[in-house]
Amino acid sequence: MATTEEGRLIPAEEITEQAPLLRREGDEGVRNSHPRLSGARSTIIILGLTGVTFLSCVSNGLLVVGLPAIAYDLELPDHLLFWPTSVYSLASGCVLLLAGSLADIVGDRSINILGTATTALAILGTGLSRTGMEMIIYRLVQGVGVSMCLPTGVSIITRSFPPGPQRNIGFASLGLSQPLGFSVGMVAEGLFSEAPGGWRLGFYGSASVALVLTISNFLVLPFDNKQSTFKWGDLLSKVDWVGILIASSCMGIISYICAILTDDVANIQNAAHIILIVFALALMPAFGFWMHWQGKRGAPALIPNSMWKNTVFVSISLIVFFTWAVILSSELVLSLFFQKVQLLSPFDTSIRLLPNVIIGVILNLSTGLFVHLVQVNYLVIVVSIIAAIAPLLMAIIDPNWNYWICAFWGVLLGPVAIDVVFTIAHLMITDIFPSSTQALAGAVFNTIAQLGSSVGLSAIAVISAAVEKASPYPDQSPAAIMAGYRAAFWACFGTMLFVAFIGFVGLWNVRKLGVEDDHERT
Repeated sequence: MATTEEGRLIPAEEITEQAPLLRREGDEGVRNSHPRLSGARSTIIILGLTGVTFLSCVSNGLLVVGLPAIAYDLELPDHLLFWPTSVYSLASGCVLLLAGSLADIVGDRSINILGTATTALAILGTGLSRTGMEMIIYRLVQGVGVSMCLPTGVSIITRSFPPGPQRNIGFASLGLSQPLGFSVGMVAEGLFSEAPGGWRLGFYGSASVALVLTISNFLVLPFDNKQSTFKWGDLLSKVDWVGILIASSCMGIISYICAILTDDVANIQNAAHIILIVFALALMPAFGFWMHWQGKRGAPALIPNSMWKNTVFVSISLIVFFTWAVILSSELVLSLFFQKVQLLSPFDTSIRLLPNVIIGVILNLSTGLFVHLVQVNYLVIVVSIIAAIAPLLMAIIDPNWNYWICAFWGVLLGPVAIDVVFTIAHLMITDIFPSSTQALAGAVFNTIAQLGSSVGLSAIAVISAAVEKASPYPDQSPAAIMAGYRAAFWACFGTMLFVAFIGFVGLWNVRKLGVEDDHERT
């Protein structure tokens, strides 16, 4: 658990602006009632939970690199070119909070298995798609499926493993699955792209493994007591449906606006889009008012307003938002840099992105082993500064330089922050939320990360397009494109320095996370 200078966690009723973490009455019994699992079963549980996220992200990577071939094969029109990617994020972002809330009532095991099966079938459907619209529909279904797996993965790890190295490794593995899966997908698509219709092979392989994981999760995931005590009336009395509707609607609108801006900045001038933006802005204070009303009458509140008095919760939320905004956007721009500026093939691009995969594996697994030994504020500051070096190098790079001078280090250092922050953020947020709403805690984390990714991609697209258009170089030339990418990398560099500042100011009184609980050792 996290410790503070006072050596204790702060109850909800005692939250102050500097209170690092909170815990509610009745949590101790739940937190200390973890099942006794063998080492082999523990490993299979972690592999099953992380595997479906890994495979879903593999499909995302396959899509990013294979999009030109896919668009040609399925005759996908230009105005729908980005929708197979965007609709996945849109669906996932809208359903996360609902899935997390339902899992805390119905039981995380059943929701996770349903989500794993849905994801597997959707990935298979994507590979079998005959038209662009079919692919878009299957990608939407995949977004819904993975939104059931992400929060329940957090919840199952929390209730299966006591505080300590095993839980830390579980969260680190969840973190590893996302960037690693995306990178493996990009590399694999580079290998498959040379074969006729080869883009489908990666989806077939991913779907096959996901179906195996569905069976594995059904057999090995530990049961919880929520399914046996569930009553249908709980869906009305224990779920904040209005709060979910407001938050999910706002998230969906923002994700949609970001998607259409990524496609074409001029879309912002559309009257319907302006109305949607105004509506999303109006939903933000409406959510706060509703949380106040729910708290005042003692009803379930999705994210109580008291949470926002907690400096650590606000700080780690901002760190997650900006880190995901920067890292995922810069990885995409890196791939485009190799293909559109250096004019390399998808295969050659994939080879150059391999250091990203290697460092991701090393950092995520090592973070789970040493995070409880290092002060969190120092760790966040250091990894943020290291990650800031990557876009700095890419901002000053000469495209004619040898790969090993700048590009290699940009690829290698880029994921450092996201790999470490993922584990830290999960340990913090699951400690902040009550033990009865751990799936919701996972949903909140993934919603923030998803929102950061959407906003980051949109912001980078707007910045690079504006600078490219204003550059003196011929339109769509490698030099003009590079001018836009430089501006994007400079923006990423400044944002990561801001993340380091947030870590310095907001996490100063948080010491160590993931320390083994004495009660669990007895």
